[in-house]
Amino acid sequence: MKHIMTACLALALLPTLACAQARLLRDPFARPALPAPAVAAEPEVPQVLPELRAVMVGPSRALANINGQILAVGEWFGDYQLIKVEERGVTLTKRGVKSVLVLNEASRK
Repeated sequence: MKHIMTACLALALLPTLACAQARLLRDPFARPALPAPAVAAEPEVPQVLPELRAVMVGPSRALANINGQILAVGEWFGDYQLIKVEERGVTLTKRGVKSVLVLNEASRK
């Protein structure tokens, strides 16, 4: 009877022992896990600061030349949106921050 109880106990513990032993064993020929490749950060593109070169104000439309790009009100220059054009300057907004650019009189002469 004692041998039967020991055999039953051994059979009951066999799956537990097999799992524990399987976790301890590893394949000696398995290649080691490689570290995850580092994700390269996107190269930061230098922001071009807007430079007002010219303004044209007409009765029905106003245009601004910013860094050689002709823009009307509502159009975009990179992250900047042109929101107002006046005779001597323009107003831009970038993420809710307003910037005013004024024509440089010295460069026009």
